[in-house]
Amino acid sequence: MTHHPHHNRPEGERVGVDRIADALGGSAGKFTVTTHRKPDGDAAGSMIAMARVLRALGHDVLMWHVEGPGLPAHLAWLLQPGEEVLGGAVADHAERTLVSVDAATSHRVCDDDPTGLGSPIINIDHHHDDPAWGDINLIDGGASSTAELVLRVVDALRVPLTAEVALPLYVGLVTDTGRFSYASTGAEAHRAAARMVEAGVEPGAVYRTLYEGVPLGDLRLVGGAVARAQDHLDGRLVVSVITRADVEESGGQDSDGVVEALRSARGAEVAAVIREVGDGEWRVSTRASGDGFDVSAIAAIEGGGGHRAAAGFTSHRDPEAIIALIRDAMVEQGA
Repeated sequence: MTHHPHHNRPEGERVGVDRIADALGGSAGKFTVTTHRKPDGDAAGSMIAMARVLRALGHDVLMWHVEGPGLPAHLAWLLQPGEEVLGGAVADHAERTLVSVDAATSHRVCDDDPTGLGSPIINIDHHHDDPAWGDINLIDGGASSTAELVLRVVDALRVPLTAEVALPLYVGLVTDTGRFSYASTGAEAHRAAARMVEAGVEPGAVYRTLYEGVPLGDLRLVGGAVARAQDHLDGRLVVSVITRADVEESGGQDSDGVVEALRSARGAEVAAVIREVGDGEWRVSTRASGDGFDVSAIAAIEGGGGHRAAAGFTSHRDPEAIIALIRDAMVEQGA
């Protein structure tokens, strides 16, 4: 398991949205916008929307990602022709301000000191355990997604919500609320969604792009994993293990649908998928239904993290030991 150095940045100032808007507005400046490694819809969508808003204000903006150049294929469609996400060294970082979205720690952004991307650092995030690692930090653990927070910033900057900004934000909102199904989905998330639709987002088209057109091999992979699911704690925990042999046999790659399918089982309060990613190395995705369990606290035991309702970690324990760890942690939380 890769241990990313903790940069031990001192806790910065926690501020409201107006302070963030003051720091982002003003005369033309230079910015780097970034997000966490292995970006999901909220990470990529928030980064792209923030970059577009800053460009609309006349700033010089780079998007940067530690695994760049580019974005994972399932999110690259959000980029417009000519829009780039860079990787590697940022030559003029000393002239840039860094804006990080959806990254709960600096080592989720990069292995090195993040000031190599720009400084001061503005951190916008909805992870409740974010230690305020930026110089100024807009953190709201009650928000459904970082996209929801970026929309607040857009409003505070008095920038109109265009279709180009609304689309990536809507993707962030849909994916980080589990299609509006997690307990974190509040009225503000639905109000934000309505505004994005008014700005020109087509929910049906977004849904098809995100969740349909699944390769048959991926469906086979998901179907096999669901067929092998085991339940523990009287059905409150539902788990499936996916080996590299399973992946090969199915001809699929993407097992993201498995954990959501397991979460939908009657009585399931926590779902987990344990997937082999290397020799003796397993990637674990967890989801919680309702408010009974905090899966980010379970992930933290193995150095992972996430939200109360969705979290992940990597482990070198064998699958049986990983299941025991999750089961014990649930018992400790009151299962």
